[in-house]
Amino acid sequence: MRQITLSRRSVLKAAGIAGAASMMGINLSPAHAAEAAAKDRTEQLLKDGWHFGHCRMCMRGTCPNLYKVKNGVVVEIMGNPNTPTSKGALCAKGQSIIQNLYNPYRVKAPMKRTNPKKGLSEDPMWVEISWEEAMSTTAGVLKKVRERDPRRFIYQVGFGDMDFFCTFMFYFAGAYGTPNYIKSNGTLCVLHYASDLVHGVFPGVKPDATYAKYILAMGMNLGMGIASSDGGVRGLLDRIVYEKDIKVVCVDPHCGPDASKTEWVPIRPGGELAFMMGVIHSMMYEVKKLDFDFLAWRTNSPYLIGPDGYYARGKDGKPQIRDAADGKIKSFDDKTLKNPDIYAENVMVNGVKTTASFVLVKKGFKTNTPEWASKISGIPAKKIREIAKDFIDNASIGETIEMVNGKGEKLVLPKRTSVCEGKRGIKNMRDGVPADLMTKIMNMLVGSIDVPGGMLGTQRGPYLSPDQDGVVAPKGEARYRDPVYPPQHVNLSEYFPHKHTLPTLAYRVAADPKKYGLEYEIDALLVVGSNPIASTTEPYMVADSVAKIPFTATVAYHYDEMAHMSNVLLPCHALLEKESVNCYEGAFDVYTKETVTKKVMMYREPFTPVYNSRQPQDIIIELCERIGMIDDFNANVNKTGVMLGEITFAQLEDKDKLVPGKRYTIREIWDKGVRAYFHKSLEDMKKEGMLVMDLAAADAYNSSWFKKGETRHPIYFERLKKSGDGLRKFFTEYKDKVYIPDFDMEDQLQYYEAVIKWRPKKLTEVKKGDKYDMISINWKTPTSPMRIGGNDQMPYLNEASGTFDPTYGKLSINTKTAKEKGIKEGDTIWVESENGKIKGEVHVTELIFPDVVGVAGALGRLVDSLGKKAASYPMYNKLTNAKISDCCAVAIGVSNSVPVRIYKA
Repeated sequence: MRQITLSRRSVLKAAGIAGAASMMGINLSPAHAAEAAAKDRTEQLLKDGWHFGHCRMCMRGTCPNLYKVKNGVVVEIMGNPNTPTSKGALCAKGQSIIQNLYNPYRVKAPMKRTNPKKGLSEDPMWVEISWEEAMSTTAGVLKKVRERDPRRFIYQVGFGDMDFFCTFMFYFAGAYGTPNYIKSNGTLCVLHYASDLVHGVFPGVKPDATYAKYILAMGMNLGMGIASSDGGVRGLLDRIVYEKDIKVVCVDPHCGPDASKTEWVPIRPGGELAFMMGVIHSMMYEVKKLDFDFLAWRTNSPYLIGPDGYYARGKDGKPQIRDAADGKIKSFDDKTLKNPDIYAENVMVNGVKTTASFVLVKKGFKTNTPEWASKISGIPAKKIREIAKDFIDNASIGETIEMVNGKGEKLVLPKRTSVCEGKRGIKNMRDGVPADLMTKIMNMLVGSIDVPGGMLGTQRGPYLSPDQDGVVAPKGEARYRDPVYPPQHVNLSEYFPHKHTLPTLAYRVAADPKKYGLEYEIDALLVVGSNPIASTTEPYMVADSVAKIPFTATVAYHYDEMAHMSNVLLPCHALLEKESVNCYEGAFDVYTKETVTKKVMMYREPFTPVYNSRQPQDIIIELCERIGMIDDFNANVNKTGVMLGEITFAQLEDKDKLVPGKRYTIREIWDKGVRAYFHKSLEDMKKEGMLVMDLAAADAYNSSWFKKGETRHPIYFERLKKSGDGLRKFFTEYKDKVYIPDFDMEDQLQYYEAVIKWRPKKLTEVKKGDKYDMISINWKTPTSPMRIGGNDQMPYLNEASGTFDPTYGKLSINTKTAKEKGIKEGDTIWVESENGKIKGEVHVTELIFPDVVGVAGALGRLVDSLGKKAASYPMYNKLTNAKISDCCAVAIGVSNSVPVRIYKA
């Protein structure tokens, strides 16, 4: 690979990069850091030529790349052309990774704060220190806190230093003994519960555009919106533009890149659940063509439900089904069951009348007509009916396809080619989990779950294994855990068994823990690749809480808000300086014929550090040794396995397990994991750059592992109801002790139901004449989907975005709304919510729903230590909050849209 001659022009020419690096070393780095880095680089300069790597300029980490070194400087970047999924493509973010390396705002040496006063407006008065002083100071504090009470320590992580989860970061919390392992990422990830429940997989699902003919995309992008290069988007666009054999309908308040290439159906924010309920009403009551075989044999539709809302059970304790073939009541796994009756009513079981769950589900949609849905969503009833009919007409109900599995067996699988999927645009609302579950119901009605052309889990294998009731066993966040009092976690996670992350609540509680029933206070905070101030809601409250914590150390890439509030900075490598492995399956947004069977293991050969920084994982492992818990860390790795990707763990044989008393480098640990999983070494990967595994075609579809009736997806959500009943019992018992701000038990728990109901929320109550008469929305952009990689500091990305994206750093409003408000293009306005306000320049457009204001990207800063440009953009997070009464009632994800008003600045 290093002999390849490339004609592709660099985004940044060699001379320019060399000059920039030289200038940074002279003018922008501390003297000692520059001297140490220069000496280190002279001794360890990476050889000139091309080196293997992989991108991490967004949280996905699915794009192998190559970088070119000339005279000790990285001068060019390109995608790895041998990649079967991306085929060598890189997006603009990936092209800017060189600027991530030579970013002048990096932390270039260990630093300590000399100003005892902490605040976003305070000067930390940094002083450069040695690595020995930085590590001994940090380890010394953390050791004393651990000896006193490990609960008094918060371990805060995020996507920033994960290199897509291959970090062993969570092992540190387990070894330390603290329950306070907090993630700043994930407040917008209300996508796990429903997939954990219905598909039995983590982290989620994606459409199979290999065979799909119709995709209904709700409040999301299919990869075009973030310029994804991992292969799925290219395959989908090929079908849309060239093959013209697939229809994609994007339902969203904003017309982004995805909608512009397909069909855009604008919707009023907050009306998404009502729209889907209207579509399902039309499917059930008007079109009436469903996959009845799938419903009868692959879902719990025929399960009989008692008057208490739970499964009616027989003498053997198993859920009961009426067999329409002979009229008898049988257990769900009775071998004589011939025709499960999904329409059974008034069936006596144990002396009480029962009803098939599908009857209850169908009745739940009876009044949700397209006309009703139209009033809430703003989508005409005629269009709702059209989508319902198109969804069914394109579903290929009854069709099959022959495939071969990994055993060489030929299988005949159902082929269903209509799918509905949604992301944060519908999920990060008060009724987020119900909206997510609604997409699952729509897919189950046509049988497009874990079959060719349907909605597929990101984990492949026998993940649909049933529980004792014959229903897919819940995984991850769908599992219920009994709440306890007093709480042990600073984020009160005991009270929210299906939550994903609760960083804002954690810092609210940390400021006054006794108020919330905690028996301890927070003495120390260690932050790794995380910024709970800028990347979550209520940033000023979080900053104030962090300021009260006596000691904070941050493994820091750059001088962001979290670094600004720290006592000690432990500088970590830039992306290209990090040795890394990462395994991913398929593509991130959508499966296509080129990605659906692929598993790719990538390797990054580390570039010689430019400054006096270190590999973040090795910083953590050394802290373990200094604190005296290396044995605990090693034991955790041995127990859980070596993490090689988000869903890829390598279990070590006894002979390869980490031994007590030895501190391993992350490279040594990864080498053990790669050998165990792929039977290769890291040295092999250094030569090859990546490993590719191919699944047998049938094994990419999880339904292939089970015959009809062996496992069933829940269309009636008994487990969700059971969670609500358990929580109601707990909160009633401890009502005089539990304190949760903005929490009303009945309002919260009404969403924990087996059959989803429509309920109004703040967004659907917004109307003209109110103080807050508009609704805010936020979306990912191709160059700013999230805060990873220092995207807002990359000159290339800022220049390209400002040139080609008219919404970048702007406040977008509809032409009609602008005229009503007397606002024109380029005006400066305030956008204000009950939580805060932001100021920015207006972009007037037809590509957004009326009475909505859009704020694009993950932009805006609260400190100017990352440059004036980064600080100049409006920060959307100032408008939002993490009040429990506004969050998704089940997953506790923050509401991404809020009522606002606008006025000229």
